[in-house]
Amino acid sequence: MPLLSHLREKFPWFPTIDAAACRADLQCINFCPHDVFEWDATTGRPVIAHPLRCLPGCQICLEGCTTGAISLPTKREFHVNLERLRAAVNRTHSSPHDL
Repeated sequence: MPLLSHLREKFPWFPTIDAAACRADLQCINFCPHDVFEWDATTGRPVIAHPLRCLPGCQICLEGCTTGAISLPTKREFHVNLERLRAAVNRTHSSPHDL
């Protein structure tokens, strides 16, 4: 699992929240099966507390957010980053920690 954790750190996939559009209705917290979001009592808003828990390709939080306040990388960004990561892994077959 250390290799997967290391690779996940190199793959930028996590949501962002548009604070102006957020209703703070807790839907992102309730919908996310990976516990990416937490409630920030200081601001009264959800925050991305654990971005690396977000499963690349998952879009469940988008379904739960009825205001469109949550955004994720586009499919193109996803594929570009996936190809970049694959190329890096292929270059370092013997030492994946050099990524």
